[in-house]
Amino acid sequence: MCEFGDLKMKIINLNHIVFKIVILFILAFICVHPSIAQNYFRYPLDSLPNFVSPFGGLRDNHFHSGIDLKTNEREGLPVYASADGYISRIKIQSIGYGKAIYIDHPNAYTTVYGHLQKYHGKIAEWIHNYQYKNQTFEFDKVFDKPVLFVKNGDTIGFSGNSGGSTGPHLHFEIRNTKTEAIMNPAVFGILPFDTLRPTIQKLYIYSFKADAANIAKEIELNKNNTIKTDSAWILKDTINLDFNYFGLGIETYDLIHNSKDHKNIYSYETYLDAKNIFSFKLNQFAFDQSKFINAHIDYDYYKRNQIRIQKCFLDDGNEIPFYSYDKNKGRISLSDRGVHELKIRVSDAEANSVELIFYVKSKKAIVTRKVQQIDKVFYPLKSNDIRQKDFVFHLDAKSIYDTIFYEFKVSPKVKNTYSKTYQIHNYFTPLHKSAEIAIKPIKVKKEYEDKLLLAYFDKNDKKYRATGGVYEKGFVRGKASVFGSYFVSIDTVAPSIERVFINKENPSVDTMYWHFEVKDNFSGVGKYEAYLNGKWIMLDYDAKSNMLSYKFDEIYFEFLIENMKRINHNLPFVKPELLLRVYDKKGNKAEYISNINL
Repeated sequence: MCEFGDLKMKIINLNHIVFKIVILFILAFICVHPSIAQNYFRYPLDSLPNFVSPFGGLRDNHFHSGIDLKTNEREGLPVYASADGYISRIKIQSIGYGKAIYIDHPNAYTTVYGHLQKYHGKIAEWIHNYQYKNQTFEFDKVFDKPVLFVKNGDTIGFSGNSGGSTGPHLHFEIRNTKTEAIMNPAVFGILPFDTLRPTIQKLYIYSFKADAANIAKEIELNKNNTIKTDSAWILKDTINLDFNYFGLGIETYDLIHNSKDHKNIYSYETYLDAKNIFSFKLNQFAFDQSKFINAHIDYDYYKRNQIRIQKCFLDDGNEIPFYSYDKNKGRISLSDRGVHELKIRVSDAEANSVELIFYVKSKKAIVTRKVQQIDKVFYPLKSNDIRQKDFVFHLDAKSIYDTIFYEFKVSPKVKNTYSKTYQIHNYFTPLHKSAEIAIKPIKVKKEYEDKLLLAYFDKNDKKYRATGGVYEKGFVRGKASVFGSYFVSIDTVAPSIERVFINKENPSVDTMYWHFEVKDNFSGVGKYEAYLNGKWIMLDYDAKSNMLSYKFDEIYFEFLIENMKRINHNLPFVKPELLLRVYDKKGNKAEYISNINL
């Protein structure tokens, strides 16, 4: 029996080694241009495909990278490897994707699984050991060579709500391993059952003045102004325009699971007199292209109305490559006063489509593009500066999308601030890259210089917000990610720490955890550390709930065993002493020291 058992183990080990060699061999010789293989990847959950958000959803400052999959508003569902491969990266953070896994596959693609509740098996064991060895909860480990191998259908973790997630779901991506371009899973056949056509709710017509686009007409589609067929809306009346140079925009949504569940659309096309003049299709994009969403939509309109209009023309500063267009980049210039047919077709990834057909007529064939004569101008594709004795604002060549005739105003110092207030343009114009900003503070004692930081007035919730920065050579220097009103502030207040019970009516629910709520009044939680009787323990930090949690592990259980030995020798029971330190981003420290009951 022993010989047979030894032989069986040798065969199992040999098979495991062969599996590793095969994976490595294939990865070493894959084609530079990977092929799109339908049905290569399995759905990473046990359920049928059901989307919270499809690929490329329109989000604040970015296109949604990947798809969000429904988990029935629950955590703890098994998450499976979508194909054979090896773990190429593990990233854990309190924001963003939270607990995430990256798997490289032999077909030259990488799958990503985000917002996990926890990891499974050998992956969980490796992570736990790594965190204790490096004494850190958050880390980003990219593997130089394969260590952890997985097969199609292996459980790698469990669905959760970690990181920046706003509810339980699984974030799933497919990337090109070499370029890291994010691919639309629909092209790999990962699609929900969908027979519903998209919808177009509003049509917008833009006039161009000084090369800026301004909404001239806003038309809501309804039963009174359209003739509706199975696949199209036709506007009844011809649209008369006072200009002959214009662009189009649409408020449009895909309908996947039901008629009220609005999602982003996959593609749209514009036709002028049956000729295609502009097309958009979202099959992939790179991370450095994602923020161009602010040029893809009407950013000003969105900030004022919380509705994203998708443009059917290309701004000069928009560099995303998934458009095709005519020589006018989708802008329409009518050369006569006749009636012209325009058509917009919107489609989903399953080829369900809807069309909007309408007719326009220009009253006059004059192109009006009057250039403003204003001294305060930021130009795209070049660096721009505002420089004063006590203030510097710098934009590099990739910071803005278009020419900006900017506002600039300096106001006197107000209570609880430490400089004048500098208003740079307005909240309704996007920045593609953060600006460099430096402000000279007024009357600050030397011992408080390291507590200074930049702040701005947030128009969303009418509050002051810290934006970071450090004191250096007489100025507080930092980054500005939005236009707005900036000034110097100070943070000398330490964070707060409070032990909490998740289930206050039944604290026994928390018998495997200690939970602590940590809050900071301004600069934000920076780092934290905890020790149980002098030994470092690993805390799980969830930034959105301000919660630090310790799940009892070997450090705790070693302490219990030692106490049991003490009891057996008639020695007094020793309560565990917990030391928890939390620092904010300006170095202010809070401590929690307690002999916690077991």
